[in-house]
Amino acid sequence: MKEAFDYMFNDNKFNQKALTYFVLAFFGTIFSNLAALNEKSLTMPMLTLVGLIIMLIPVGYVVSCIKALIEQKENFVLPMFNFKNNFILGFKFAIATLILSLTFGLAIAILALVISFVASILKAKILVVIGALVLLIPILILAYYTLALNWIFATTEAFTSFLQFKKAAELIKKNTSHYWKSFWTFFGVNFAVAIITGIVLTLFGRNFIGMVIATLIAAALSTYVAFVNALITAKSVEA
Repeated sequence: MKEAFDYMFNDNKFNQKALTYFVLAFFGTIFSNLAALNEKSLTMPMLTLVGLIIMLIPVGYVVSCIKALIEQKENFVLPMFNFKNNFILGFKFAIATLILSLTFGLAIAILALVISFVASILKAKILVVIGALVLLIPILILAYYTLALNWIFATTEAFTSFLQFKKAAELIKKNTSHYWKSFWTFFGVNFAVAIITGIVLTLFGRNFIGMVIATLIAAALSTYVAFVNALITAKSVEA
């Protein structure tokens, strides 16, 4: 997994690709951050929507990177941006994510209602605590399968990709130890970036100038990490 942190620099057009990603990530994020800064403004929903639409392009590009890297064994070359195709792919990813969210959200909501109902009848508050722990299980399972499910989406572009847990399990079983290494690397990198981004937004994100500075830093971090995540995901399982 060490190569995930520097492979991109061997691409002689990496600067161009990274700059394009950075610009898109910056503008996509700045609109969302400005919406959060002006949450009482009537323009907040519009700013949020614009930010989300822009972000579909870099999201789709990362998926195309994963697909390209899956097909390559060495001397990795990242694909060039294709705004139309990347946008469509990002939109498909968003729909697939929405289907997952609705399915998982409904299942968890039903489970929570059942636990609450039983706890109220038995008047056992401890069941609520136990229920909360039980509700963590599907979330942890989803987190564990994230890399494999993203791999499936990159290779199939199917809207139901994130529900294909059986296929994901089969892919993971081919080299479980390697998948665990990929998972912890992925989790560690993204957790660290989330912490840093949160600190930056807390320190600078209280006014417009500070928000711009914070967004620049966050976009730079997300640009680098996007390429790291792409290779980790692409090589997390074997076809």
